[in-house]
Amino acid sequence: MGWVLSALTYGEFVRLIVSLSIDLIEYIIPILLLPIIGTLYAIVGVSTSLYLYGWVGLIAMLDLIPGLNLLPMNTVTWAVWLIAKRQRETTERLLGET
Repeated sequence: MGWVLSALTYGEFVRLIVSLSIDLIEYIIPILLLPIIGTLYAIVGVSTSLYLYGWVGLIAMLDLIPGLNLLPMNTVTWAVWLIAKRQRETTERLLGET
């Protein structure tokens, strides 16, 4: 676990835990996979993703498509956000911008 904390900042780690929790709760509580209740829970997940990740959080909207709700879309959204964030930081560092 120590390598995770050294590879991620505190904010990145907290966002990962929140995303994993949203996805795991959906799998652990089967009633959340039902159509109406599952859609409401997916809307909560999308709202959380939009708050945490900005426009990248729109990826979590794929959770609203029937059949795709079995994929861990919040965790996928976190991974895309992290890659975009690291690329932006690298570009800024190379260009000398702050």
